[in-house]
Amino acid sequence: MTDGTERRSRQPAIGPAPGRLEHVRAFVNTLDIEAGTDELSSPGALTLWLRARGLIAPQQGEATNDDVRQAIAMREGLRAVLLGHVGGRQPAAVPVSDLRAVAAGLATRLEIGDDGTVQPVPDGRAGAAGLAALLLIAAEAATIGTWPRLKICSADDCRWAFYDRSPTKSGCWCSMAGCGSRAKSRAYRQRAAARR
Repeated sequence: MTDGTERRSRQPAIGPAPGRLEHVRAFVNTLDIEAGTDELSSPGALTLWLRARGLIAPQQGEATNDDVRQAIAMREGLRAVLLGHVGGRQPAAVPVSDLRAVAAGLATRLEIGDDGTVQPVPDGRAGAAGLAALLLIAAEAATIGTWPRLKICSADDCRWAFYDRSPTKSGCWCSMAGCGSRAKSRAYRQRAAARR
């Protein structure tokens, strides 16, 4: 799974995020907890990941080891925030603090389009610019209201990012057939054991 595409069967109400928010979902999913793989294993891997999504250009250079450390801290901070989107959970304070620390070191600038529109764009080199681009996408999603629908699977052994398309915005598993079914079976067994 090198491009953040689906690895499990999904309900139609759950899946890829709309537009560029899919980049944020795929970024969080660069760590596959179930498979034990991490797509951000080196500066070269981070550079390729960011370039493949058009988040950085070749002239911005290559990511560094520090960029990889920052990317992993940001990814896990985002995972904590997205877990908070499930059923009103509150994200842990430490990962959010790490996310704030990464964001504080990233640069943006204002760009004026030919039609006079003003928009923030990432500034800097390679890894830092790519991470800033991802946070700008998250900021835009928060503005247009799609951010709360980007969530983390509630299964502790999964923690896969998914986009909740359900009308009630109440999805809590990346797959009802997989993680949801296992959680419901586990809860049933616990209730049955408690009744005995």
